[in-house]
Amino acid sequence: GLEIDILTDGTLSVPNEVLATLDYCIAGVHSSHKMEKSEMSARIIKALESDFVDIISHPSGRLLNERSSFDLDWDKIFEVAAKNNKILEINAFPNRLDLRDDLVRQALKYGVKFIINTDAHQISQMNNMPFGVSVARRGWVEAKDVINTLSYGELLKYIKH
Repeated sequence: GLEIDILTDGTLSVPNEVLATLDYCIAGVHSSHKMEKSEMSARIIKALESDFVDIISHPSGRLLNERSSFDLDWDKIFEVAAKNNKILEINAFPNRLDLRDDLVRQALKYGVKFIINTDAHQISQMNNMPFGVSVARRGWVEAKDVINTLSYGELLKYIKH
């Protein structure tokens, strides 16, 4: 798998020929964070409609005490995610905690599935998992709504749908 950038026009930073070789793809906004609501929403929706994207990472783009969340049409984002069987990340890194618990609960109403991810860049950061679990619990998420509670075989089937 690979985490890639969603470019400003909603295209992906890696060519489709490469994406086709992956077992899974995580896509996220990593630049140009200050876009108008309609433009940023369209950017993420285009990625959600890609056949190659499985997961959207840190969906709101927030960094606590550093950067506010994107202004997005969350209802449309969640509708498209559910329709296209896409997974939204609950990022457990303490300066992200993204997706927020209120948005997790809203997404759950659309039938969106989640992955809880530590965003670890070193082994000690694997200890961040309880923060993501806490966000999920505050959003009323159950184990059945989180793909990384599945067995390895079930997880592969789910991602390869």
